[in-house]
Amino acid sequence: MVNDNFKRCRVRAVLAFFTACAILLTCVPRAALAADNEISGAFDRLSLDVPETRTVTLRQLGLLESVTMNAPDTRREFFLPVPAGIPISDATLQFDGGYVRGDGGRVTMLLSLDGSPVAARAFTQDAGGVSVNLGVDGAPRSAGFVRLGLGFASVISQTECTDQTAIANVLRVDPTTRLTFRFNPADVHDLRTAWSALPYAPVLGISGRKLTTSAFDTAWRTDALLQRDGKRPVMQALPSVGDTVDLTGIDVPAALHAVPAFAALTAGGKHAIKDDAEVGALIALGARGAFEPDVIVADDAMRKTLNGALDALRAQIANTSADAAAAFDAWRKRTASQLTAPLAPGEVRVAHVGGRAAIVVGDTRGIGALAHGWRPIDVSNRVVVHRIDVAQPTRADNIALSDLGGEPRSIDVQTAASWDARFDLAAASGNGRLPEQVVLDLAASPTLSNGGATATVYFNDVMIGAKLINVDGARQRLIAPIPRYALARTNDLRVTFRRQPDAGCQARQTYPVAVLPTSHLRLAKATPENTFAGMAARYASSATVYVPRAYLDDAIDSVPRLAVLTGAAGIAPVSAKFAVGTAQGATPDGPFLAADVKLADEKNPAVYSAERLSLTSPSGDTLLDMSGLSRVAVLSVASAGGQSGIVYRSAGAAPVLTDKLQLSRGNIAVVDGSGVLKQFDTVNPDDLIDEPASSTDWVTRHWARWGIPAVLVALLLALIALAGAARRKHRNGRAMDDEDGA
Repeated sequence: MVNDNFKRCRVRAVLAFFTACAILLTCVPRAALAADNEISGAFDRLSLDVPETRTVTLRQLGLLESVTMNAPDTRREFFLPVPAGIPISDATLQFDGGYVRGDGGRVTMLLSLDGSPVAARAFTQDAGGVSVNLGVDGAPRSAGFVRLGLGFASVISQTECTDQTAIANVLRVDPTTRLTFRFNPADVHDLRTAWSALPYAPVLGISGRKLTTSAFDTAWRTDALLQRDGKRPVMQALPSVGDTVDLTGIDVPAALHAVPAFAALTAGGKHAIKDDAEVGALIALGARGAFEPDVIVADDAMRKTLNGALDALRAQIANTSADAAAAFDAWRKRTASQLTAPLAPGEVRVAHVGGRAAIVVGDTRGIGALAHGWRPIDVSNRVVVHRIDVAQPTRADNIALSDLGGEPRSIDVQTAASWDARFDLAAASGNGRLPEQVVLDLAASPTLSNGGATATVYFNDVMIGAKLINVDGARQRLIAPIPRYALARTNDLRVTFRRQPDAGCQARQTYPVAVLPTSHLRLAKATPENTFAGMAARYASSATVYVPRAYLDDAIDSVPRLAVLTGAAGIAPVSAKFAVGTAQGATPDGPFLAADVKLADEKNPAVYSAERLSLTSPSGDTLLDMSGLSRVAVLSVASAGGQSGIVYRSAGAAPVLTDKLQLSRGNIAVVDGSGVLKQFDTVNPDDLIDEPASSTDWVTRHWARWGIPAVLVALLLALIALAGAARRKHRNGRAMDDEDGA
């Protein structure tokens, strides 16, 4: 009996053992299949775009100081950029400012968004701060801007007919006023939208610190285009083995922890890259602290590095399972190939990698599509540039102001309002011609009291013309000559309109004044001087940029430096030529910019080396000889081989140049990271030399003053002479009759 029970127990144990084995053998494939599915899902999630949050401040847009709005009525508009043509979400506008109310009365502020009033405030205290937070509609904006309108009004007395001027009632707009919003990079489908979606400080990605000549040439032109558009690009090289990267905030999916390269990145913080597989893992994860380019210069070196890193990563994934390797291959073909696939000559495309949209360029021909003039037609995710003629606008004698950024429009004027245009001299000169006249076609509507209107024209804050406008709505022309000394590398044209206030106690109203589309800039043949402004005019025809070989070996620092220099000099990044200097020295064959390059037969009024600066006059006299300078550089207009150009020299630790560097008048500038420290003019020391007005100019300008009286006097003398002749003839006739009668 006992033996039977023992046998039965043994049979049960054996059955239980085989059952457990069967269950275990069944679960192991399922667990492996689940793990493979998790890895596949992880790579699918890596292909998804991550919504981006952006904040745009007025300071980033160039408003470095607070703007004041004065009584009795002032209106201003600010344009805050958003990605063009795609919806935004969670958008808010934070208005920061303050006010003073020293003259009392009723003081109000009105805020509007895209032309629609959204908030108003009445101020009753003597002074105070203003903070208003507004929700912003997320509808797509084809223009790529949220238009913030501000209105400020002050009424001292509503019961008395009196002057409402109140200098102590002022509204202040702070540069911290900002727009915050989110958008989905997956909505970016074309190059035009991708460019409008770039942040204030876009990351320009390159293959490494050292670049080939073609890659460096493409990189500095791209950086210069970004700077011209008001951006402050940041250089970033593709990480390599041995580099230390910041893994803060990186999110490694749990399913990928089994892969050694991904597991090494889970610790966060600072991490030294150990092998190529970790580089591939960083690219796959889209690690923002390691490699987060918004614009990528994709050369052969970058494609080789990326393919090698992804191959090493695949080898580790294949050791996990074959299905995981297949999932990685699918992700690589779908996503990473947008970076690793070669570009056709002149090709530019949009890539969605690492959860964001990026612009990929391959050569200097392709970046022509990103220039301001051609960007509006980039409505595809891939374009190929075969040829672009960038000099077409300057071949005519007239250039429309609308082509220079001056939009023809109507302006509502109550007491004063301004219209302006900002343009580079290179865009308004060429083929030996310089701007000679501003020709404005204006129109003004009548007012209830038939008050007059005036238009005053300023060119770089120099008043060059003014006119009393007839308020009859008809077109009338104002021609303002541009003095040569007013020209600069970057020029600001401003037209200020003023209207006479309505008479009596009538309510204040605005009346429109229009700048018509036929307004233009008239060019004339001229010989540019050897000054910074003169060189900007020469660069409009042709320009060659020379750099030393050392610049190519230190691309992270030298690319932004060269982009700043070309921008300050007025060189168009699309059309300029590029060359690397040799030890024997470069021999220019046209207008040039030489950055730390030796030139053959150089004649330079400035010599800067070993922290010593010497300046000489055209006659050879020494103007300055100083040593002990550090972290400064010198820009000067020099000649080499009979050609004129700008030479940049730095000694020792070179300054970090920014877009604050602006060259205007003169031919020598001492600069550092804050901009121009001091400018010298050894060509025109008094800065007042200009072509004297001829007698013809005087006659043309003052014909009405002397011409009409002269004509009247001439007619009067002619009538007197005719009358005298008639009297003599009549007297002679009578005398002859008397003789005949006798």
